[in-house]
Amino acid sequence: MAKKKKRRSQAPVALVYFLTLLLALSLAGGVSYYLLKKYEVFKPGVSDSKADSTRSVGILFARVNDTGDFQDMCVMRIDPFNKEITIIPQSDVTKTSDGKTYKELMNSGGIELLRKKAAENLGGINIDFYATVTNSAFEQVADLMGGMSYTAPQELYHISQESSKDDISLQKGDLVTLSGRQIVNLASYDIFNDKKAGNLTFLSSALEQVINNGFRQATVTKDNLYNIYEIITSGSSTNLTKDAFNEIRRYLEVMLDERDIPAKSLTPQGSWNSDYTAFTMKSDYISQVADTFGVKKQAAVTAKITEPPAKSPDESSSGQ
Repeated sequence: MAKKKKRRSQAPVALVYFLTLLLALSLAGGVSYYLLKKYEVFKPGVSDSKADSTRSVGILFARVNDTGDFQDMCVMRIDPFNKEITIIPQSDVTKTSDGKTYKELMNSGGIELLRKKAAENLGGINIDFYATVTNSAFEQVADLMGGMSYTAPQELYHISQESSKDDISLQKGDLVTLSGRQIVNLASYDIFNDKKAGNLTFLSSALEQVINNGFRQATVTKDNLYNIYEIITSGSSTNLTKDAFNEIRRYLEVMLDERDIPAKSLTPQGSWNSDYTAFTMKSDYISQVADTFGVKKQAAVTAKITEPPAKSPDESSSGQ
């Protein structure tokens, strides 16, 4: 009777297959990780629920009255990495490099042209979004964030022809708490000794205080961020979509959780004409704004190096 052949164990073969599979998976995983990291698809330590704290955003808010007339504006930079909000208030009669005022630009080309020229006029800063804000919207947001305290720098007196609610009567040195409506009126009325210069100085202080007061009541402000967005953008000319705002909201929520007081207003420095109908910013002030917004000083030099050579007269005429 023939002996039965012993079956050879399959363990060594299985082990080889297993080790080969592990090696293949390791190589694939390493390549995948490299590609994801290279193209920034994967960012360790950043979850979807948190904002990218290294990115800042610039927004232009242009205040308009009930009839749509441009009043003034501010450019705001939200910097979650440094936990700062920088405010650049601007008068409607601020002049640009081409000699036109912001008001003239707004009237001729709307807020998109205003955004473009304001960015150029402030040293080439980045302005991602823009929105017109009505007086009513400004009032509501200011009230929601707690208004502001104000010490009158001079006697301020105004009797409204429309409503006693808009009357102003303050003595020099009076310390008062201003509502949103009173803030709008003091930013708008021809009531200061130095005319629009006084309005601009007041606006600068008001914006800084209102935003910081909002951070002092962080829980209330955090719960109302979307409500504030709805108030501001209702009937607004804006490119600030809900998706874009949701990203900005995450930035602000992180900053509100820190309980910091982040807002700082850079009051414009420059010269007014004799009747305060035109304002020209100092170059030092523009440089300060550009530095604060992170404008690269070498950008202009790089552009000159990389631009194509000038066309000859023959080439220029042939292209026409």
